[in-house]
Amino acid sequence: MEPTNCEQCGRKLRGSLIQYDGKLTDGTPVTVIDATPDRDWIVCDSCNILLCHNCCRHPESGYCDSCIEKYDLQDYLRETGLVQDGGRCECL
Repeated sequence: MEPTNCEQCGRKLRGSLIQYDGKLTDGTPVTVIDATPDRDWIVCDSCNILLCHNCCRHPESGYCDSCIEKYDLQDYLRETGLVQDGGRCECL
């Protein structure tokens, strides 16, 4: 997937996702999806909005700020280690 622009701020996005196919030693097929090092965007795991990292307080979580608030995910994301306290500045 190669995105174009952030749906919130309109900034041009960089990076992409790469898919690798292979097999485990027992022959089980696997697909690995990885990001290029310059990837600066997410597609929210809940609502599928395409956002740059600057438009998300916790892009590492995979969720946009609206869905984190709407579904009250703050505690869940901290407990599972998807976000860390004291991370990014709240001013963004």
